[in-house]
This record gives sequence, C-alpha cells and structure tokens, in this order.
Amino acid sequence: LDKIPAQWKQYLNKISVHPFNQQIISEFVDNKRPEEIVTLSLPDIVNNFKARLKKILQNKSEFYHTKDEIACDKNDTRGLSQKKIHEVSAFSQFISEKCTENTIIDVGSGLGYLDERLLQRGFNVIGIESNNSIHKGAMERHKKMNIDEERLRHINLIFGCDSESFSVLNSCSDVGRGGCLVALHACGDLTNHIINAFLQSQNIRCMAVVSCCYHKMLGTFPLSQELKDLSMHHDIDFFNHYFLRLGANEPLSRWWRMSADEHVEHCNNVVFRAVLEIFCQQRTLELKKKRRKATKKSEVKDFDSYLQNVQNIYDLSFNQKDISEIKELYDTKYELHNLVENISGLQFLIQQVIESLILADRKSYLEQFGAKTELYHVFDDVISPRNTVIYAVKS
Repeated sequence: LDKIPAQWKQYLNKISVHPFNQQIISEFVDNKRPEEIVTLSLPDIVNNFKARLKKILQNKSEFYHTKDEIACDKNDTRGLSQKKIHEVSAFSQFISEKCTENTIIDVGSGLGYLDERLLQRGFNVIGIESNNSIHKGAMERHKKMNIDEERLRHINLIFGCDSESFSVLNSCSDVGRGGCLVALHACGDLTNHIINAFLQSQNIRCMAVVSCCYHKMLGTFPLSQELKDLSMHHDIDFFNHYFLRLGANEPLSRWWRMSADEHVEHCNNVVFRAVLEIFCQQRTLELKKKRRKATKKSEVKDFDSYLQNVQNIYDLSFNQKDISEIKELYDTKYELHNLVENISGLQFLIQQVIESLILADRKSYLEQFGAKTELYHVFDDVISPRNTVIYAVKS
C-alpha cells in the first residue's frame, strides 16, 4: 500500500464503492444507463488514468454473434450448466461459419459435447483428451448414443508439438483438404502448443481457440518477437505470474453487476483474509485451506463470525490470546475497507488490458509466421468470462 501514489490513496480511501463505480467504472462498461455515469471534478492523476485507459481500449476485438441454427436437444444437454450450453452452441456455430475444412481436431475434447454439435453440422471430428477417465467416459457416452465411429474418433493423448501429436494431425485430412484445430478453453500453455502445431503442420489449414488460465503459462509470455522487443526496449519487469493471474480475473461486467451486499461480502473476504495472513506471517504459520472454497457467505458477515469459523476454513489452531491479538490487528486495518474494495475495482479495469495484451501477443506471433489472424468475442462475458476466439488461417 505504501507504493500507491498519495493522490490515488486519498481518493480511494475517502470514496465508497457506489460513487467510485459511477465516477470511474461506468465509462468502461457497455450497455449502462445514462444516469449511471456521474462526471465530477476528479484528481488529475485519476483523470489521466481514465484518458490513457480509454486510448488503450478503443480498439476492441470484434463481437461475433449469429443465432445458433441448430436447437439443443434436451437429452444431449442433460446435466450441462447454462454456461456450457451457451459456449458449445455459440462456438460450434462460429466454427461452422468460419471453417471450410471437413475435419475438426478438438483438443481437450472432454466428454465430447462440442464434438456432437460439430457432427450435427456435417464435420468429421477427432476428439483429443489427455485425461484417461474422461476419454473413456466420452467413448462410453457416444457408444450409447450410437454415434458413427467413422465420423467421430477418440484419442487419449497429451497434446503438444511432438511426433505423436503430429501423427494425429497428419492422419486427419482428406485428399486436397486440410483440417481445423479447435479448443474450447485451452488452459495455460496448451494454447501455445496448439498455435505451434498449427504453424508447423502442413495438414492444418485453420485454427479457432478459446484460451483460459493465463497464470498457468510456464515462462512462455511474451510469445511474439514484437512484444519481446518492446519489453526489452522499455525494460518491463512485471510480466510475471501475478500479472498473468490478474489477466485471468473475472471481467468488468461481473464487477458492474455486483449488488451492495455482494460488495460488502467481497470486501470483508479480502480484508479478513489479509489480516489473518499478516498474523500468520508474524508467527511463521502456514495458511492452508481445508476446502477449495475458503469462505461461505455466512462466515464473512462480520469479523467475529469469521474468527469463529476460521479453524473450520483453514488448518489452524488458535487460543483465546491469539484471537484477541487478531482482533487488535483488525482494528488497526479497519479503515482500509474502502481502499481495498476500490482497488479491486481498478483490478477489474486492468484485467481487460492484460487479457487484451496476452491475446494481441498471440495474434502477433501467428502473423509473424504469415497466418492471417483475427480475434472475435463469441460468448456473453457475463456467462463465460474467457470469451475470445483466436481465429487464424494460413495464406
């Protein structure tokens, strides 16, 4: 917090989240009502930030949406979330309109929901799945559905730029026609593996990939020579795990739709956890979760509730003296609530900048090797946060 410029810190400390959203966030949100924008005299440092951010975000990716021509069969989508149905429907429609190849290679095919939609649209499909149990589940599922095994093949494979993966790609194309590589939410470095396989395989003509989990990339950002040169020229030293993790955050549309109660819950969760982390660091204690979702709504209602449940949330054991000291520590940090929640809002703003840079880097890398590349938003980002397709075609 000591690194935050004084003007910013003073502004963020004194303003609550609702007017903060109206004064800053509203100008970067689509489909807001005029009354949700409030223009006031703001500190110069805030106005300069807004002006620079607008300049960066003025060239947004194209939104690509057409109505799905094939209705979803309730039997085929049983057990699927609305998010998954939305993604499979929209992505399969995009592929059918953009890809002229007869064979689709779906990397990370899972249980094959996308593959089924692509079959309905007339494609032959090869589903590649690295998880053996999911791979077997897809095969059993499609066997029960009497899907033609000649048109949908299942391969259990960890996909990469290796001989086994290229063997699959080389076997996919018909005479005179190439294949199309696709992936719905390619995690971490998988997108980069797909991009390189696309560039190196003579049998693949186009690719359509939706990425996710940027923070799981292992030293492969930036990818393009263009961004590497810029990074070196400007001596950029913040392309790290935390930078990529922020790029994988939820989009601004999620923040904008949060209610007042949800902001209180979110802020409490962040501040309470920060206080606990400070206490544990002071005593060299490891803060380890007992469950995946660390806190429930009832557990962050107030700090007393949090402390009553903390030993159910984390693998910790506190005595009464510890509890008293943690409360004293919290009292010294209480005034940070506004600051913390407003900084979270700024993180949501910066998220779209970072994600745009990651995607632009991949686009530049593909174009570096002669592939015509476009970025398209194909999902509603309220439903599916990672909603951009990297679409490339070899010239």
